[in-house]
Amino acid sequence: MKTLNCIFCCSFLFFLGTIANQGSNAVAQTEAKESVAVPEALGPEAMSALVSKLDEEQTEALIKLMELLNASAGAEATEPAAAQRAPMSDIVMGWVTGFGDAILAHISNLPTMIAGVGAGIGSIFADRGFGGSLLFLTLLILAIAIGLGAEWVFNRITAKRREEIKGASPDSLLDTLKVLSRRAVIQIGGLIVFAVVALFAIRSLFSAETDRLIATSLVLQAILIARITAALLRFVLAPTRTDLRLVSTDDQTAQYIYRQLVSIAAIIGVALFVASVMSHYGIAVMGTFRFWVGLFVTAWVIYITWQARHGLTSIIKGEEEHLTPGLEKMAAWWPAFSIVVIALDWLSIQFALSTGNQTITPGRGALSLALIVVAPFLDTMVRGIAAHLVPAMQGEGPVAEKAYHETRLCYVRMGRIVLFAVLIIAIAKLRGISLYNLTETGLGSQIAANSMGFLLILAFGYMAWEITNLWINRRLAQEMPQTGEGEESGEAGGAGLSRMATILPILRMTLQATIITITVLLALSQLGVNITPLLAGAGVLGLAIGFGAQTLVKDVVSGVFFLLDDAFRVGEYIDVGGTQGSVEKISVRSLQLRGATGPVHIVPYGSMSSLTNMSRDWVTMKLKFTVPFDTDLEKVRKIFKKIGQQIQEIPEYADDLISPFKSQGAADVTDVGIVVRGKFTTKPGGQWGIRKEIYNRVQKAFEENGIEFARKEVWVQMPSHEEEGTNLTPDQKKAISAAASQAAEPT
Repeated sequence: MKTLNCIFCCSFLFFLGTIANQGSNAVAQTEAKESVAVPEALGPEAMSALVSKLDEEQTEALIKLMELLNASAGAEATEPAAAQRAPMSDIVMGWVTGFGDAILAHISNLPTMIAGVGAGIGSIFADRGFGGSLLFLTLLILAIAIGLGAEWVFNRITAKRREEIKGASPDSLLDTLKVLSRRAVIQIGGLIVFAVVALFAIRSLFSAETDRLIATSLVLQAILIARITAALLRFVLAPTRTDLRLVSTDDQTAQYIYRQLVSIAAIIGVALFVASVMSHYGIAVMGTFRFWVGLFVTAWVIYITWQARHGLTSIIKGEEEHLTPGLEKMAAWWPAFSIVVIALDWLSIQFALSTGNQTITPGRGALSLALIVVAPFLDTMVRGIAAHLVPAMQGEGPVAEKAYHETRLCYVRMGRIVLFAVLIIAIAKLRGISLYNLTETGLGSQIAANSMGFLLILAFGYMAWEITNLWINRRLAQEMPQTGEGEESGEAGGAGLSRMATILPILRMTLQATIITITVLLALSQLGVNITPLLAGAGVLGLAIGFGAQTLVKDVVSGVFFLLDDAFRVGEYIDVGGTQGSVEKISVRSLQLRGATGPVHIVPYGSMSSLTNMSRDWVTMKLKFTVPFDTDLEKVRKIFKKIGQQIQEIPEYADDLISPFKSQGAADVTDVGIVVRGKFTTKPGGQWGIRKEIYNRVQKAFEENGIEFARKEVWVQMPSHEEEGTNLTPDQKKAISAAASQAAEPT
């Protein structure tokens, strides 16, 4: 656009000059008209004022000139547009060919690069002579020594704190992080003192700007990069302090990774120093030098990853007691996966450089590689932070343990999502990829914007899913009762869960279905899919289901009202139209009952006309005992009262007992004896143990007091004989036995 403006201005001035220099006829005509003066600053306002002074012929000529200029500009603009319409396959083949040519060029330029490195190092001492070179090295060593001396003084000042850190024995992750942070601050502080003092000494000792530049690069790149890397790795790996190690690995692996990565950092620092020297002296082998250094470092990192693959696997697994299948697979495959990613990272950098993308500097490439290498350590850090942030387990028992485990996994998964997003954004920034710039460019702007919206919606949907699980798991752990030892299993009428614990599983399914539906619809809308027909189709489908599945709708609606009425809860013993059992599971349309002997009953809500809940609030149990007719009932009453008082003093039953066991007197009279009844009131589920204890104590008390339980007996009365000692005949004995058997049979 600026070029067109310049062409227009020059042409306009040329046009005005041509008008002013016309023949004598034109001069005569222009004398009668007002003279046109060309302003010095030809801005928009000045041009408008200038055009207003032209006559009709001059204006027409100016319009023709404008048309010619526009036509030529349009012809030039069509040329790149035609070039952009080249087939995509040709463009890709051009990129691949350029990449291959670049690789071959770097291979062929290897001898030149070696000579260039030697020439760059030699340029430092060129034109100095022996004395000048010796003086330069002496001053350089002196500046470094001054910096090291200042660091030594700093270390002496902080010696007390260092000794405290050496003797520290942290008990928790938070204490470990505090100790490591203090040690890292002291070490980084010493490095800062070294760098500042060494740079000040360099500025004081060297007068030439070139010498200052070389010495500064040596300190900051060749020395400081390796030492800072060592300090950071000591924070994570703690190669000499197992008790301070943040990652789960053995000493051998930690020390091996520490030494190798520090060596790589030293190589990178020296390479950056050599590159800065060659750049300063104008030695044109930077591309090849970067290629071979990057290849060497990448191959070294791949070798380290393979050698330490078992240690990396242990680092990823950590100290988890119950590893998920996903974590086990990731730990097993991570070394091979990271090797592939590291190789692809180097290839992508070389490919970008071959296409002319110079935004990926050597420093950015090294940082990108470092982020990939430290990813397992960052994941371990995320899990450690999650373990520290997870609240203490609510309640006891398997349900509480499961909820605690799920809560910890939720924290870890959310932390990994954040970590993954940060790594992607950081690597994209290092590669010079700006999402904002993508959306600002004309090519693919809509695709980039929609893709970002799509990914953000998926991320927010997943976070909502995890937060829902986190909240429901914590509430379930709080609402679940603590399971104690010695509880009767298989008995009916036990206490159920709370109302919230019953509703939470259904609430979980409802919220998760809602999150999935909304996330999918919003994500599809970001991809350009028109979701209006989907919503309309869902409405029509729902209407069709409502008409065609009236029983299903009845079950769902009935279940909603049963839950709103708090008619039953999970764990309660209920009777539904003669079907009895404990509520084991509830769903949207039915409930699952577990019978006292083990069978499972599935009862749809729509078929439940009435419901009897036997586990709500309290239970009164009445016990019957049959005693002979001559038993003293007052004595029985005192025995029952004494047993009730004794059971109240047993801690195992005291909490469940609401009303103690006591006698209700004679309840019935049978042909065998008197039926005496006793009763007690307890919490649901506690009646079975108390009943067993009462039976045992009543039997023992009756035996001690000479009271027998009534038994059904048959008395046979024989007619009197005049002569004593008359024996019965066999026929008489048979008749008596038959009569006794017939009398003993229940009617």
